[in-house]
Amino acid sequence: MRRPQFLYVGLARAAGLPARDVYGIRVADSRFGYKSLGKSGDISKAQHCRAEVWLSGHGWVPVDPADMRKVMLEEPPGGRSLNDDMVVDARKRLFGSWEMNWLAYNTAHDLPLPGSRDVTLPFLMYPQAETADGMLDSLDASSFSYRITSKEITAPS
Repeated sequence: MRRPQFLYVGLARAAGLPARDVYGIRVADSRFGYKSLGKSGDISKAQHCRAEVWLSGHGWVPVDPADMRKVMLEEPPGGRSLNDDMVVDARKRLFGSWEMNWLAYNTAHDLPLPGSRDVTLPFLMYPQAETADGMLDSLDASSFSYRITSKEITAPS
């Protein structure tokens, strides 16, 4: 599976810029109309990793090459070029900010799980489960199941 954000982080670091992965989950539909960049209701499979780069004078600046790829490949009719109006608009929105329909969890790598038997996770983005027989594969749906839901609420007016 291709992970453009990991490549971006590696390239930024190679150029001398601090960069990091930020793990989280989509919690609402896109207000900008991108069908592939939002999720609500059952968000059990809406985990998403974004990237941030440290720019002097600005701090951590979000970038999302993975969502750019999703817009190009998945927004109807699919197969959009870099010059497509929707792709150009998404690039303006996703490099320097991100749509506020995503909740960040952490930036951790090589994370030991408290109470676990010497298990270290390369990253923490998916639910984890451990039985007496050991860790279950969080990316194998037949290994165990879980459900994460989201619902947008608004303050009373």
